[in-house]
Amino acid sequence: MIFQTSLCLMHKSNGFRCLLASLFLALFCLSCAANAHFSYSDPRIIHIAERDEGGSVVLIRMPAPLALLPDDWQGSAEQRLPPFGADFNGETVLDVSAVTRGDAALRDRLRRAVALWIGGLPADARVDQYRFWTDDARPRFGTRKAALTAFDAPYDPGALAQLPYFDLTLDVMLSVPLASLSNEVRLTSDLGRQFEVIDKFGTVVKLHRGDATETSAAMGVLDLSFPRTRTKAQILFEAALSGAEHIYRGLDHLAMILLIAIAAKGWRQALSWASAFTLGHMVTLAAGLYGIAPAAAWFVPLVELGIALSIIVAGGAVFLRRDYRFAWAGLLLIGLVHGYGFAASASEALFAGPFDPMDLAAFALGLELCQFAIYALALPMILLVDRIMPAMRFGWRRAVALSVAVAACSAVISRLAEVSGTFAIA
Repeated sequence: MIFQTSLCLMHKSNGFRCLLASLFLALFCLSCAANAHFSYSDPRIIHIAERDEGGSVVLIRMPAPLALLPDDWQGSAEQRLPPFGADFNGETVLDVSAVTRGDAALRDRLRRAVALWIGGLPADARVDQYRFWTDDARPRFGTRKAALTAFDAPYDPGALAQLPYFDLTLDVMLSVPLASLSNEVRLTSDLGRQFEVIDKFGTVVKLHRGDATETSAAMGVLDLSFPRTRTKAQILFEAALSGAEHIYRGLDHLAMILLIAIAAKGWRQALSWASAFTLGHMVTLAAGLYGIAPAAAWFVPLVELGIALSIIVAGGAVFLRRDYRFAWAGLLLIGLVHGYGFAASASEALFAGPFDPMDLAAFALGLELCQFAIYALALPMILLVDRIMPAMRFGWRRAVALSVAVAACSAVISRLAEVSGTFAIA
Protein backbone atom coordinates (compact mmCIF):
# COMPACT_ATOMS: atom_id res chain seq x y z
CA MET A 1 0.00 0.00 0.00
CA ILE A 2 2.86 2.37 0.76
CA PHE A 3 4.33 1.58 -2.63
CA GLN A 4 1.02 2.39 -4.31
CA THR A 5 0.86 5.68 -2.46
CA SER A 6 4.38 6.55 -3.60
CA LEU A 7 3.39 5.94 -7.20
CA CYS A 8 0.34 8.16 -6.82
CA LEU A 9 2.40 10.92 -5.29
CA MET A 10 4.91 10.82 -8.13
CA HIS A 11 2.38 10.87 -10.97
CA LYS A 12 2.13 14.25 -12.77
CA SER A 13 3.34 16.34 -9.83
CA ASN A 14 6.58 17.45 -8.29
CA GLY A 15 7.88 13.88 -8.67
CA PHE A 16 11.13 13.97 -6.75
CA ARG A 17 9.73 16.05 -3.91
CA CYS A 18 6.64 13.89 -3.66
CA LEU A 19 8.78 10.76 -3.61
CA LEU A 20 10.76 12.17 -0.72
CA ALA A 21 7.53 13.04 1.07
CA SER A 22 6.13 9.54 0.68
CA LEU A 23 9.43 7.93 1.71
CA PHE A 24 9.53 10.23 4.72
CA LEU A 25 6.07 9.06 5.72
CA ALA A 26 6.87 5.42 4.96
CA LEU A 27 9.74 5.40 7.46
CA PHE A 28 7.20 5.96 10.18
CA CYS A 29 4.66 3.57 8.75
CA LEU A 30 6.59 0.38 8.13
CA SER A 31 6.90 -0.49 11.81
CA CYS A 32 3.31 0.47 12.70
CA ALA A 33 0.23 -1.70 12.93
CA ALA A 34 -3.44 -0.78 12.75
CA ASN A 35 -5.46 -0.54 15.94
CA ALA A 36 -8.96 0.46 16.94
CA HIS A 37 -8.47 4.08 15.97
CA PHE A 38 -7.70 3.65 12.27
CA SER A 39 -4.92 2.39 10.08
CA TYR A 40 -2.23 4.96 9.36
CA SER A 41 -0.29 2.89 6.81
CA ASP A 42 -1.48 5.33 4.12
CA PRO A 43 -1.21 9.10 4.52
CA ARG A 44 -4.08 11.50 4.20
CA ILE A 45 -3.93 13.15 0.77
CA ILE A 46 -5.37 16.63 0.20
CA HIS A 47 -5.59 18.53 -3.09
CA ILE A 48 -6.43 22.24 -3.18
CA ALA A 49 -7.15 23.77 -6.58
CA GLU A 50 -8.97 26.65 -8.22
CA ARG A 51 -12.00 25.83 -10.34
CA ASP A 52 -12.41 27.06 -13.89
CA GLU A 53 -15.91 28.31 -13.06
CA GLY A 54 -14.67 30.23 -10.02
CA GLY A 55 -13.97 29.37 -6.41
CA SER A 56 -11.79 26.53 -5.22
CA VAL A 57 -12.14 22.87 -4.42
CA VAL A 58 -10.57 20.81 -1.63
CA LEU A 59 -10.31 17.07 -2.29
CA ILE A 60 -9.50 14.88 0.73
CA ARG A 61 -8.73 11.18 1.02
CA MET A 62 -8.37 9.91 4.59
CA PRO A 63 -9.15 6.93 6.80
CA ALA A 64 -12.89 7.09 7.46
CA PRO A 65 -12.52 6.67 11.27
CA LEU A 66 -10.33 9.78 11.39
CA ALA A 67 -13.33 11.84 10.28
CA LEU A 68 -16.08 9.85 12.06
CA LEU A 69 -14.73 9.01 15.51
CA PRO A 70 -15.42 11.40 18.41
CA ASP A 71 -12.48 13.17 20.04
CA ASP A 72 -12.79 11.13 23.23
CA TRP A 73 -12.55 7.77 21.47
CA GLN A 74 -10.48 5.36 23.57
CA GLY A 75 -9.14 3.12 20.83
CA SER A 76 -8.87 -0.58 21.69
CA ALA A 77 -10.23 0.13 25.19
CA GLU A 78 -13.44 1.67 23.81
CA GLN A 79 -16.69 -0.22 24.52
CA ARG A 80 -19.07 1.98 22.53
CA LEU A 81 -20.07 1.49 18.93
CA PRO A 82 -18.56 4.29 16.82
CA PRO A 83 -20.78 6.81 15.01
CA PHE A 84 -22.40 5.26 11.91
CA GLY A 85 -21.16 1.87 13.02
CA ALA A 86 -22.97 -1.40 13.72
CA ASP A 87 -22.05 -4.76 15.22
CA PHE A 88 -22.05 -7.65 12.78
CA ASN A 89 -21.05 -11.00 14.27
CA GLY A 90 -18.68 -9.29 16.69
CA GLU A 91 -17.09 -7.04 14.05
CA THR A 92 -17.74 -3.31 13.70
CA VAL A 93 -19.06 -2.49 10.25
CA LEU A 94 -20.41 0.63 8.54
CA ASP A 95 -24.15 1.14 9.11
CA VAL A 96 -25.29 2.38 5.69
CA SER A 97 -28.80 3.20 6.94
CA ALA A 98 -27.32 5.34 9.72
CA VAL A 99 -25.20 7.17 7.15
CA THR A 100 -28.32 7.85 5.08
CA ARG A 101 -30.34 9.04 8.09
CA GLY A 102 -27.51 11.18 9.43
CA ASP A 103 -26.48 12.69 6.11
CA ALA A 104 -26.89 16.29 7.31
CA ALA A 105 -24.93 15.71 10.53
CA LEU A 106 -22.22 13.82 8.63
CA ARG A 107 -21.88 16.60 6.08
CA ASP A 108 -21.57 19.14 8.86
CA ARG A 109 -18.75 17.15 10.47
CA LEU A 110 -16.99 16.67 7.15
CA ARG A 111 -17.29 20.38 6.41
CA ARG A 112 -15.12 20.93 9.46
CA ALA A 113 -12.66 18.19 8.49
CA VAL A 114 -10.19 20.88 7.44
CA ALA A 115 -10.09 24.63 7.88
CA LEU A 116 -8.82 26.62 4.92
CA TRP A 117 -7.30 30.05 5.50
CA ILE A 118 -6.60 32.24 2.48
CA GLY A 119 -4.73 35.48 2.98
CA GLY A 120 -5.14 35.06 6.74
CA LEU A 121 -8.95 34.90 6.51
CA PRO A 122 -11.07 31.77 7.00
CA ALA A 123 -12.73 30.41 3.86
CA ASP A 124 -16.20 28.88 4.17
CA ALA A 125 -16.51 25.38 2.79
CA ARG A 126 -19.45 23.28 1.62
CA VAL A 127 -19.50 19.50 1.24
CA ASP A 128 -20.31 18.61 -2.37
CA GLN A 129 -19.73 14.86 -2.19
CA TYR A 130 -18.37 12.14 0.05
CA ARG A 131 -17.67 8.50 -0.70
CA PHE A 132 -16.58 5.46 1.29
CA TRP A 133 -14.23 2.90 -0.23
CA THR A 134 -12.52 -0.32 0.66
CA ASP A 135 -8.81 -0.61 -0.07
CA ASP A 136 -9.31 -2.86 -3.07
CA ALA A 137 -12.13 -0.75 -4.58
CA ARG A 138 -10.91 2.80 -4.18
CA PRO A 139 -9.72 4.59 -7.34
CA ARG A 140 -6.46 6.50 -7.64
CA PHE A 141 -6.14 9.81 -5.84
CA GLY A 142 -2.52 10.90 -6.23
CA THR A 143 -3.06 13.69 -8.77
CA ARG A 144 -5.70 16.40 -9.06
CA LYS A 145 -7.09 14.80 -12.20
CA ALA A 146 -7.24 11.36 -10.59
CA ALA A 147 -8.87 12.76 -7.45
CA LEU A 148 -11.56 14.57 -9.44
CA THR A 149 -12.13 11.45 -11.51
CA ALA A 150 -12.60 9.43 -8.32
CA PHE A 151 -15.79 11.36 -7.59
CA ASP A 152 -17.10 10.55 -11.08
CA ALA A 153 -16.43 6.82 -10.79
CA PRO A 154 -19.42 4.44 -10.57
CA TYR A 155 -20.58 4.29 -6.96
CA ASP A 156 -23.17 2.11 -5.23
CA PRO A 157 -23.86 3.14 -1.60
CA GLY A 158 -25.77 -0.09 -1.08
CA ALA A 159 -22.56 -2.05 -1.60
CA LEU A 160 -21.16 -0.49 1.58
CA ALA A 161 -23.26 -2.67 3.86
CA GLN A 162 -21.27 -4.82 6.28
CA LEU A 163 -17.93 -3.26 5.30
CA PRO A 164 -15.25 -3.26 8.06
CA TYR A 165 -15.50 0.14 9.74
CA PHE A 166 -11.86 0.69 10.69
CA ASP A 167 -10.49 -0.27 7.27
CA LEU A 168 -12.61 2.15 5.22
CA THR A 169 -11.28 5.08 3.24
CA LEU A 170 -13.32 8.28 2.94
CA ASP A 171 -13.08 10.76 0.06
CA VAL A 172 -14.56 14.23 0.57
CA MET A 173 -15.04 17.06 -1.92
CA LEU A 174 -15.37 20.55 -0.42
CA SER A 175 -16.29 23.67 -2.39
CA VAL A 176 -14.89 27.04 -1.34
CA PRO A 177 -16.65 29.94 -3.10
CA LEU A 178 -14.83 33.08 -4.23
CA ALA A 179 -11.44 31.83 -3.09
CA SER A 180 -8.30 32.86 -4.97
CA LEU A 181 -5.29 30.75 -4.13
CA SER A 182 -2.75 33.42 -5.09
CA ASN A 183 -2.61 34.63 -1.46
CA GLU A 184 -1.05 32.72 1.41
CA VAL A 185 -2.86 29.41 1.91
CA ARG A 186 -3.00 27.67 5.28
CA LEU A 187 -4.68 24.34 5.99
CA THR A 188 -5.45 23.13 9.51
CA SER A 189 -7.42 20.27 11.02
CA ASP A 190 -8.26 19.17 14.55
CA LEU A 191 -9.26 15.68 13.49
CA GLY A 192 -7.62 13.05 15.65
CA ARG A 193 -5.89 15.59 17.93
CA GLN A 194 -6.63 13.41 20.99
CA PHE A 195 -5.84 10.08 19.31
CA GLU A 196 -2.67 8.33 20.44
CA VAL A 197 -1.88 7.30 16.85
CA ILE A 198 -2.02 10.80 15.37
CA ASP A 199 1.70 11.49 15.86
CA LYS A 200 2.48 8.62 13.48
CA PHE A 201 -0.12 9.66 10.92
CA GLY A 202 1.06 11.54 7.83
CA THR A 203 -0.58 14.06 5.53
CA VAL A 204 0.47 15.10 2.04
CA VAL A 205 -1.02 18.38 0.77
CA LYS A 206 -0.82 19.41 -2.88
CA LEU A 207 -1.65 23.01 -3.77
CA HIS A 208 -2.39 23.48 -7.47
CA ARG A 209 -1.86 27.08 -8.63
CA GLY A 210 -1.78 27.72 -12.36
CA ASP A 211 0.37 25.07 -14.01
CA ALA A 212 2.43 24.45 -10.88
CA THR A 213 1.88 22.02 -8.02
CA GLU A 214 3.37 22.77 -4.61
CA THR A 215 3.64 19.79 -2.29
CA SER A 216 4.16 19.66 1.46
CA ALA A 217 4.08 16.77 3.93
CA ALA A 218 3.71 16.63 7.70
CA MET A 219 3.22 14.16 10.52
CA GLY A 220 0.61 14.51 13.23
CA VAL A 221 -2.08 17.15 13.61
CA LEU A 222 -2.42 19.08 10.37
CA ASP A 223 -1.16 22.67 10.14
CA LEU A 224 0.56 23.53 6.84
CA SER A 225 1.05 26.84 5.07
CA PHE A 226 1.99 27.86 1.54
CA PRO A 227 3.29 31.39 0.84
CA ARG A 228 1.43 33.65 -1.55
CA THR A 229 2.33 33.54 -5.20
CA ARG A 230 4.41 36.37 -6.54
CA THR A 231 3.56 38.36 -9.63
CA LYS A 232 6.17 38.69 -12.36
CA ALA A 233 6.64 42.33 -11.36
CA GLN A 234 7.37 41.28 -7.76
CA ILE A 235 9.85 38.64 -8.92
CA LEU A 236 11.67 41.17 -11.11
CA PHE A 237 11.71 43.73 -8.28
CA GLU A 238 13.23 41.16 -5.92
CA ALA A 239 15.83 40.26 -8.54
CA ALA A 240 16.74 43.95 -8.88
CA LEU A 241 17.05 44.28 -5.10
CA SER A 242 19.30 41.23 -5.05
CA GLY A 243 21.51 42.85 -7.69
CA ALA A 244 21.76 46.01 -5.60
CA GLU A 245 22.66 44.00 -2.51
CA HIS A 246 25.50 42.30 -4.36
CA ILE A 247 27.10 45.70 -4.93
CA TYR A 248 26.99 47.12 -1.44
CA ARG A 249 27.79 43.80 0.24
CA GLY A 250 30.82 43.10 -1.95
CA LEU A 251 33.80 45.03 -0.57
CA ASP A 252 35.90 44.16 -3.64
CA HIS A 253 33.42 45.77 -5.98
CA LEU A 254 32.92 48.79 -3.70
CA ALA A 255 36.71 49.24 -3.66
CA MET A 256 36.82 49.25 -7.45
CA ILE A 257 34.03 51.82 -7.65
CA LEU A 258 35.89 53.99 -5.12
CA LEU A 259 39.14 53.81 -7.09
CA ILE A 260 37.37 54.81 -10.31
CA ALA A 261 35.69 57.72 -8.51
CA ILE A 262 38.87 59.15 -6.99
CA ALA A 263 40.85 58.66 -10.21
CA ALA A 264 38.34 60.54 -12.37
CA LYS A 265 38.66 64.27 -12.98
CA GLY A 266 34.93 64.73 -13.40
CA TRP A 267 31.54 63.16 -13.99
CA ARG A 268 32.11 62.48 -17.67
CA GLN A 269 35.36 60.64 -17.15
CA ALA A 270 33.99 58.69 -14.17
CA LEU A 271 30.96 57.54 -16.16
CA SER A 272 33.15 56.60 -19.15
CA TRP A 273 35.38 54.43 -16.99
CA ALA A 274 32.39 53.02 -15.11
CA SER A 275 30.82 52.03 -18.43
CA ALA A 276 33.92 49.98 -19.31
CA PHE A 277 33.85 48.23 -15.94
CA THR A 278 30.08 47.70 -16.27
CA LEU A 279 30.27 46.31 -19.80
CA GLY A 280 32.95 43.85 -18.75
CA HIS A 281 31.16 42.45 -15.74
CA MET A 282 27.82 42.31 -17.59
CA VAL A 283 29.35 40.03 -20.23
CA THR A 284 30.80 37.53 -17.76
CA LEU A 285 27.81 37.80 -15.40
CA ALA A 286 25.58 36.53 -18.20
CA ALA A 287 28.19 33.99 -19.31
CA GLY A 288 28.58 32.62 -15.79
CA LEU A 289 24.86 32.29 -15.18
CA TYR A 290 24.37 30.54 -18.50
CA GLY A 291 27.13 28.08 -17.66
CA ILE A 292 29.77 29.45 -20.04
CA ALA A 293 32.57 28.98 -17.53
CA PRO A 294 34.74 26.12 -16.27
CA ALA A 295 32.85 23.86 -13.87
CA ALA A 296 35.98 22.85 -11.96
CA ALA A 297 36.13 23.52 -8.22
CA TRP A 298 39.18 25.73 -8.63
CA PHE A 299 37.48 28.25 -10.94
CA VAL A 300 35.52 30.37 -8.43
CA PRO A 301 38.45 30.66 -5.93
CA LEU A 302 40.67 31.61 -8.87
CA VAL A 303 38.19 34.31 -9.90
CA GLU A 304 38.07 35.65 -6.34
CA LEU A 305 41.88 35.76 -6.33
CA GLY A 306 41.82 37.61 -9.65
CA ILE A 307 39.36 40.17 -8.25
CA ALA A 308 41.62 40.88 -5.26
CA LEU A 309 44.66 41.20 -7.55
CA SER A 310 42.75 43.60 -9.80
CA ILE A 311 42.14 45.86 -6.79
CA ILE A 312 45.87 45.89 -6.04
CA VAL A 313 46.68 46.74 -9.67
CA ALA A 314 44.07 49.51 -9.86
CA GLY A 315 45.08 50.95 -6.47
CA GLY A 316 48.75 50.85 -7.44
CA ALA A 317 48.01 52.62 -10.72
CA VAL A 318 46.23 55.47 -8.92
CA PHE A 319 49.04 55.73 -6.36
CA LEU A 320 51.96 55.68 -8.80
CA ARG A 321 50.58 57.77 -11.68
CA ARG A 322 50.03 61.44 -11.03
CA ASP A 323 47.39 61.84 -13.71
CA TYR A 324 45.51 58.79 -12.28
CA ARG A 325 44.45 57.75 -15.77
CA PHE A 326 42.91 54.33 -16.28
CA ALA A 327 42.95 52.61 -19.64
CA TRP A 328 39.41 51.94 -20.87
CA ALA A 329 40.44 48.49 -22.11
CA GLY A 330 42.09 47.73 -18.77
CA LEU A 331 38.87 48.50 -16.88
CA LEU A 332 36.95 46.35 -19.36
CA LEU A 333 39.28 43.45 -18.56
CA ILE A 334 38.91 44.01 -14.81
CA GLY A 335 35.15 44.08 -15.29
CA LEU A 336 35.28 40.70 -17.02
CA VAL A 337 36.94 39.21 -13.95
CA HIS A 338 34.49 40.84 -11.54
CA GLY A 339 31.52 39.63 -13.58
CA TYR A 340 32.32 36.00 -12.89
CA GLY A 341 32.42 36.89 -9.20
CA PHE A 342 28.92 38.38 -9.48
CA ALA A 343 27.73 35.27 -11.32
CA ALA A 344 29.06 32.92 -8.63
CA SER A 345 27.26 34.72 -5.81
CA ALA A 346 24.10 35.34 -7.84
CA SER A 347 23.76 31.69 -8.87
CA GLU A 348 23.86 30.67 -5.21
CA ALA A 349 21.46 33.34 -3.99
CA LEU A 350 18.94 33.80 -6.77
CA PHE A 351 19.45 31.75 -9.91
CA ALA A 352 19.90 28.21 -8.66
CA GLY A 353 18.63 26.01 -11.48
CA PRO A 354 16.90 27.33 -14.62
CA PHE A 355 16.06 31.01 -14.61
CA ASP A 356 14.21 33.52 -16.74
CA PRO A 357 16.43 35.91 -18.77
CA MET A 358 14.14 38.70 -17.55
CA ASP A 359 15.24 37.89 -13.99
CA LEU A 360 18.86 38.23 -15.09
CA ALA A 361 18.11 41.59 -16.74
CA ALA A 362 16.40 42.83 -13.57
CA PHE A 363 19.31 41.61 -11.44
CA ALA A 364 21.77 43.43 -13.70
CA LEU A 365 19.63 46.60 -13.67
CA GLY A 366 19.54 46.62 -9.87
CA LEU A 367 23.27 46.05 -9.75
CA GLU A 368 24.01 48.94 -12.12
CA LEU A 369 21.55 51.35 -10.51
CA CYS A 370 23.14 50.72 -7.14
CA GLN A 371 26.59 51.19 -8.65
CA PHE A 372 25.70 54.53 -10.21
CA ALA A 373 23.96 55.60 -7.01
CA ILE A 374 27.29 55.10 -5.23
CA TYR A 375 29.00 57.25 -7.86
CA ALA A 376 26.30 59.90 -7.36
CA LEU A 377 27.10 59.98 -3.66
CA ALA A 378 30.89 59.65 -3.88
CA LEU A 379 31.76 62.12 -6.64
CA PRO A 380 30.22 65.22 -4.97
CA MET A 381 31.98 64.30 -1.71
CA ILE A 382 35.30 63.92 -3.54
CA LEU A 383 34.89 67.32 -5.22
CA LEU A 384 33.98 68.85 -1.85
CA VAL A 385 37.15 67.48 -0.23
CA ASP A 386 39.18 68.88 -3.15
CA ARG A 387 37.73 72.33 -2.55
CA ILE A 388 38.32 72.18 1.19
CA MET A 389 41.93 70.94 0.80
CA PRO A 390 43.10 72.08 -2.65
CA ALA A 391 46.78 71.76 -1.72
CA MET A 392 46.29 68.07 -0.82
CA ARG A 393 44.19 67.19 -3.85
CA PHE A 394 46.67 64.66 -5.16
CA GLY A 395 48.03 63.50 -1.81
CA TRP A 396 44.79 62.37 -0.16
CA ARG A 397 43.69 60.48 -3.27
CA ARG A 398 47.00 58.64 -3.46
CA ALA A 399 46.74 57.81 0.24
CA VAL A 400 43.26 56.34 -0.23
CA ALA A 401 44.39 54.32 -3.25
CA LEU A 402 47.39 52.95 -1.34
CA SER A 403 45.20 52.01 1.61
CA VAL A 404 42.79 50.13 -0.67
CA ALA A 405 45.68 48.28 -2.37
CA VAL A 406 47.26 47.30 0.97
CA ALA A 407 43.89 46.05 2.28
CA ALA A 408 43.51 43.95 -0.86
CA CYS A 409 46.88 42.30 -0.19
CA SER A 410 45.44 40.46 2.84
CA ALA A 411 42.58 39.19 0.67
CA VAL A 412 45.10 37.92 -1.89
CA ILE A 413 46.93 35.91 0.77
CA SER A 414 43.76 34.19 2.03
CA ARG A 415 42.50 33.51 -1.49
CA LEU A 416 45.84 32.07 -2.52
CA ALA A 417 45.36 29.51 0.23
CA GLU A 418 41.89 28.65 -1.10
CA VAL A 419 43.15 28.25 -4.66
CA SER A 420 46.06 26.07 -3.61
CA GLY A 421 43.65 23.94 -1.55
CA THR A 422 41.31 23.34 -4.46
CA PHE A 423 44.18 22.39 -6.77
CA ALA A 424 45.52 20.02 -4.09
CA ILE A 425 42.11 18.32 -3.84
CA ALA A 426 41.85 18.10 -7.63
